[in-house]
Amino acid sequence: MQDKIILGLLAFGDYSLYDLKKTMEQSTAMFYNTSIGSIHPALQKLAKLGYVEVHEEANGKRVKKVYRRTPAGAKAFQDWISEPVAIFKTKDESMLRLFYFGQIEGDVSNHIQLYIDEADEWINGLQAMLDAQDLTQIPDHLQKVAFFQLATIRYGLDIIKFSKQWYQDLLQQYQASGLTN
Repeated sequence: MQDKIILGLLAFGDYSLYDLKKTMEQSTAMFYNTSIGSIHPALQKLAKLGYVEVHEEANGKRVKKVYRRTPAGAKAFQDWISEPVAIFKTKDESMLRLFYFGQIEGDVSNHIQLYIDEADEWINGLQAMLDAQDLTQIPDHLQKVAFFQLATIRYGLDIIKFSKQWYQDLLQQYQASGLTN
């Protein structure tokens, strides 16, 4: 998946490894975790496939590698993005952990509350991102891109709001169940 994210981001311009990481942290991190340790091998794979090319740029005393998507990379990305996907086949580590919460010794209320607190952080962050958007500043040729990128932020915000409410209900049900002892 990392390689697809990279190919998608390189549609907007050339990026160094560091630039890719920072851009991912500000855009796709909600959907897919990222690290330099996973981006670098993905870039090497894409280069071997001929989907990206690399050139070096002087940056003060340092030389940085900058990556550009090739026409073959653009085609591979278009092929991937156009494929149907199973929407509800997601991996959610929080649900996997919740599945085993019954094996935690003692009261689980604090563990559930941590999910609620994290949801609040995400809600605040995503809402701030949406509030900061000014579509009048986006060039016409990027309006469609911006429309769908903002749609993913709104989707994420809605999902997290739903999840927060779901965890609040779960906490209330758990505490009413008498199982907290």
